[in-house]
Amino acid sequence: MWNVEIHPLLFIASPVYIQEKRVEVEEESTSIYVRPATEKIENALIARQLHYFSKPTKEPRVLVFILKSGEKIHGSIDKISGSQVLLNCYDTKRWVKANEIVLIHHTL
Repeated sequence: MWNVEIHPLLFIASPVYIQEKRVEVEEESTSIYVRPATEKIENALIARQLHYFSKPTKEPRVLVFILKSGEKIHGSIDKISGSQVLLNCYDTKRWVKANEIVLIHHTL
């Protein structure tokens, strides 16, 4: 048969190219992150009521919150963050400390 050698169609002679990766070592951080202690709701009954009434429903529950100062606030629970409660009071929103709440009533 034929004595044919197979060569690539195009061969370009070039030097070997190796790229070295330079890794810069950064100093390790020695700082320690400490989470701020969140204030907890002291009254277990109020905590359970807030958790229950904050669950979503078809229509918002209108509640009456009685504070230690004697103030009565009508509204629904929008959000609870630690010991802070965001209330929807008709046309305004108001943050209230949960530990200031003495009693929660459900209005019809």
